[in-house]
Amino acid sequence: MKKLKRRLRFLLPWLLLGFLGMILFMLYLLSTNMNSLDRNRVELNIRQLLALNTQIDHDVLRLRYRQLMGYDSLTTGSRKIEELLVNMETEFAKLDLQDALSEAKDDWNEKASKLDDFKRHNSVLVNSLYHFINLANQLQALDTTVPQQHLELVNAVVRYTLVFVSEQQSQMHNHAVEAVDRLDRSVATWKGTDATLAKLLVAHAHKILNNHLPVNQIMRDMSRNGFAENISVAYQAYIMTYFANLEKAERYRKLMAVFSLVMIITVLAIVLRLQHTAQDLAESHSLLNNIADHLSEGILGFDGDRRLMFINRQAETLLQRASDELIGRRFNDVLNIPDRSAVDFVTAILDGSRFNGEVWLKASGSESQFPALFLGGPLPSLEGLGTAGYVVSFRDVTAEHEAEARLRLAARVFDNLSEAMTVAGADGRIQSINPAFAAITGYSEQEAIGKVPGQVLGSGQHDNEFFKSMWATLKQEGKWRGEIINRRKNGELFPEWLSITSVRDQSGKVEQYIALFSDMTDRKQAEAHIHHLAYHDSLTGLANRMLFGDRLNTAIHQAHRAGRPLAVVFLDLDRFKSINDSLGHPEGDKLLKQVGKRLEELLREGDTLARFGGDEFAILLPEIDDPADAAALARRILRSFEKPFLVGGHEVFSGTSVGIAIYPNDAKDGDILLKHADVALYNAKNAGRSTYQFFQESKSEDFLARLELETALRHAVDRNELRLYYQPQVSSQTQKIYGVEALVRWQHPALGLIPPDRFIPLAESTGYIDTLGIWCLETACNQFVQWQKTGVPIQRIAVNVSVRQLKNPHFMDTVLDIVKRTEMPLEHLELEMTESSMTDNPERVMEIFAAFRAKGIRIAIDDFGTGYSSLSYLARFPVDVLKIDKSFVQAMDTENDTTAVVRAIAVLAHSLSMEIVAEGIETEPQRNKLTAFGVELLQGYLYSRPVPNEKLIELPCVKG
Repeated sequence: MKKLKRRLRFLLPWLLLGFLGMILFMLYLLSTNMNSLDRNRVELNIRQLLALNTQIDHDVLRLRYRQLMGYDSLTTGSRKIEELLVNMETEFAKLDLQDALSEAKDDWNEKASKLDDFKRHNSVLVNSLYHFINLANQLQALDTTVPQQHLELVNAVVRYTLVFVSEQQSQMHNHAVEAVDRLDRSVATWKGTDATLAKLLVAHAHKILNNHLPVNQIMRDMSRNGFAENISVAYQAYIMTYFANLEKAERYRKLMAVFSLVMIITVLAIVLRLQHTAQDLAESHSLLNNIADHLSEGILGFDGDRRLMFINRQAETLLQRASDELIGRRFNDVLNIPDRSAVDFVTAILDGSRFNGEVWLKASGSESQFPALFLGGPLPSLEGLGTAGYVVSFRDVTAEHEAEARLRLAARVFDNLSEAMTVAGADGRIQSINPAFAAITGYSEQEAIGKVPGQVLGSGQHDNEFFKSMWATLKQEGKWRGEIINRRKNGELFPEWLSITSVRDQSGKVEQYIALFSDMTDRKQAEAHIHHLAYHDSLTGLANRMLFGDRLNTAIHQAHRAGRPLAVVFLDLDRFKSINDSLGHPEGDKLLKQVGKRLEELLREGDTLARFGGDEFAILLPEIDDPADAAALARRILRSFEKPFLVGGHEVFSGTSVGIAIYPNDAKDGDILLKHADVALYNAKNAGRSTYQFFQESKSEDFLARLELETALRHAVDRNELRLYYQPQVSSQTQKIYGVEALVRWQHPALGLIPPDRFIPLAESTGYIDTLGIWCLETACNQFVQWQKTGVPIQRIAVNVSVRQLKNPHFMDTVLDIVKRTEMPLEHLELEMTESSMTDNPERVMEIFAAFRAKGIRIAIDDFGTGYSSLSYLARFPVDVLKIDKSFVQAMDTENDTTAVVRAIAVLAHSLSMEIVAEGIETEPQRNKLTAFGVELLQGYLYSRPVPNEKLIELPCVKG
């Protein structure tokens, strides 16, 4: 007891010293946590934010009044402001002022959104105003005589629109809208070039009037934005907090000085105390030796030279070496440390400093390693000066490591389970929950602990018998699982799959219950959604082909028993593809939804309307008295389609064709009946569209012929029936061949040479165009490489690409793979795409064009002038070649207006640095005019029809 008291008296000063040192360290941290550099950095960021905000407002005004043309400064300023706000969040967080920036951040996010809206509307406004003024000048400068009343309408539109843009008066806006509408109605009766230019003038006037007011409103909204004021307020809050903390730090420095003095006094007292305890330590040496040999930890004592002078029995056991072998050796020979991971421990021994940590050791004669927990410290000399050596205690902590690993694994599993887990005591009250429980139920750990699960989650959906059965099973078998309805904290009911297991002690008494459950809401909803998707069209919500087939088969059985007929009505939309191409797929989807609703209004209760995909719809009439009932419905459908559909602000007229098949006259099987209705629809289309046809056996032959042609086309590549013909493109200056256009032909074994206008549309409608396009491109590339090797003077080969190919997500990779395999020089390949392909998903098309041009492949726009959106897309798309459609070329001989259009196209293409190819040249006058207009390449029957390779190389323009 006396020894223990002495030991305590020895330790107390050290504990006091450690406590004072910890306080001193805390005071040091508190007194140095303020940095003037942080404040300077925040102040600089604030000034930059305000300057950038002012610069953005100034640039917006300059952009609005066209003093600045690009948006790069807005983008750069916005990005810099966002970076500065992120930096400010870090600086404010140091003073726990994150919320001070929230209002400024919200204002900036709102302003950034307005900036995006401004750029979009202002770009459209500026672009349209530019084209509007040019078109107005062109109308005034036309060589042809424009009727006076036309010019008056044009002048009124120009005057009111430009006055409104400059003065921004609402009254002038109304005058401008009225003038544009008058011109729009009048232009339908105009002819010639003035009509084309006037239509474009109306389109751009609408864009100017529709975008001018939104641009002004956006600017007003940005001017009222409170970003600058809230940034200044946040900075004031920062400054106040900064100086308050600075004052606290000064007080902590004064306290630190006081505690430093106290600590110095304490250290002196401890030193004096050690001198008195040295003798006591010597007296207890023999006793400590005896104690050390019976400790469960190994003890090693080293002298001043770090040579072993003491080892207890447990240390010999752990190191697998006897004391006689180790006494007198240096510490690095005693302790077999396998690597340099214990640098701190070795340093502590050498420096005589304290150490407390783990070190991996290797036992003598063994390659295995084990972790040991070391506690070491210097031995004071008997004289109290310096140290007499170093002593360490260590023990094998392998078992603790394994136990801790198991505990950490169990904790991670408990915390990271996606299923909710609850641990309850034998009385049923909750002892612990995991995070998933709180996420699923809404109850926190504080709200759930100590309560019975039924009190917290009970839904009232299960009776007492249910719970009696559950507890009976749990007590008998030790576990229960099943589906149960519970209630969340917000009152919402939810289904869960629950599994309960009882935990018993060695005597079999229940200690705890562990419950594991998962929320089945998503799975239930998914099952319902999947069931709905399996039988319904995802776009319109109508029945799909599967549900229609089930109902048709059921209706056939019922009609057979009742001895009455039924009808299947098949229809699709006329011109739906052109609507999709012009307005885009989203608007096409809206049209399909409206068609479905309009058709539903025409049906009786018990009839079934289904969408089979695309623009195909089917109607089942299970109860009819006569085929005339189906015909009456068809007429009502045709009349309903006479009214326009409103899609995306446009009135769209889309007719339909209807095919009808009657059970049992036309077929007694559901699939055959549908097929015959499809044949009747095909016949209705051939009869002129916007009509209906009943199935007739004789008229189905054309449909079968088309089906046979489609089947044969799918085997054309494998059977080597396709041929590539080449039409030369001749230089207008040298009259020598420069390039060729590759055109596909089908050499059918029975039908002979089939022109592309018969099978290309069929390939596009069936999806075979991808395979056909790949064959054409690969064959053309191989042929061009062969020409290069044999010295044929052809510098470029153009291959046509369908709009359907552009929709294939792997189109670019496929083209580049073919070019690589065939060793085709990229700069000699040209891909031709029709003008209409640019309007279908323009962003995707632009991405494809840019990727090809980056590789060196040229892009050509075919049939230019036949689409309605040429001018609006030409300036945006990366295009190298413009091909003037042959209809313009052939009309130049008789129509002066057409000649002016061709000249304008040439000027436009050259101003955009595009090369021009004219198609359909058949006469010398045509060639001379086009050469005078600066057209670089000429293509047409004047030089050659499309011919196979063996005839191409014999043409005069090639051999010349």
